[in-house]
Amino acid sequence: MRVAVTGATGFLGRVLLPHLLTAGHEPVALLRASPGREPAAFEAAIPGAAARLYDPLEERSVCAALAGCDAVVNLAGENVLGSRWSTAFLERIRRSRIATTRTLVTAMASLPQAPAVLLSASAIGIYGPREAEEACTEATTNLGHDFLAVLCRDWEAAAHAAESAGTRVVCLRIGVVLGRGGGALAKMERPFRWGVGGRIGSGHQVMSWIHVGDLARLIVFCLADGGVRGPVNATAPAPVTNRELTRAFAAALGRPAFLPVPALALKALFGRGAAVLTTGQRVLPAVLQERGFAFEHETLAAALADLYP
Repeated sequence: MRVAVTGATGFLGRVLLPHLLTAGHEPVALLRASPGREPAAFEAAIPGAAARLYDPLEERSVCAALAGCDAVVNLAGENVLGSRWSTAFLERIRRSRIATTRTLVTAMASLPQAPAVLLSASAIGIYGPREAEEACTEATTNLGHDFLAVLCRDWEAAAHAAESAGTRVVCLRIGVVLGRGGGALAKMERPFRWGVGGRIGSGHQVMSWIHVGDLARLIVFCLADGGVRGPVNATAPAPVTNRELTRAFAAALGRPAFLPVPALALKALFGRGAAVLTTGQRVLPAVLQERGFAFEHETLAAALADLYP
């Protein structure tokens, strides 16, 4: 399939494109148009991938970028911890996800032939903060009510609108992504290497994580399996607490982990956004396991051994 990918220059997008190529697909990276950006430079960096410039909020531009594509993987969205949670920043977060997804879906429906499948990013934040022992699967209906939960519900609703044009829609509820060069570990690595890393807050909050390679592989899997639709928990089957993650990460680096990050310090830095780090949820990938997806890194130990051999 020819697969259009938004957010292709992000941490996950850069890992996904080679996986699509290996699986025999033709990835088309949709790059936000900006002064000096050249598709040729991107194509040279990832041989075999095509690139097209577009404006994600302009329907005609999106239509042109999607021409000839059979599937769409929508990964666009601003980092929720990119700044303190002011009213203006929260609006930017919503716009970068919901407005762009609505424009994307409207453009897909206006094409002579709508893409057969849309895989759209969401997040496990949809379940809201949970007690450590409470497990969430795709069958969980009592979703959260905080900002992230409402954001994810609206984001998924915008994606599901594509079903009216006959497109199969999968919403990937992505957990904490572990990989080198981006995601959670990139933020953790420097303080841990300096010997000043440690748990966040109490450390009892559950972190439902996934190795970035498995995340890329499950996206390819969901593209191919026509029986997968609706919400899919993109998490490994063995969640851990924040305390367990920090200890394992410190051991992988051969560094100590004894300086906890106080919750008050995080609140001073991120405002209400600190809750993203100090709360958690135990999320299990029931749909992926039922459909036969095989994780290469089921446990945290296996993931860190691969990332920090």
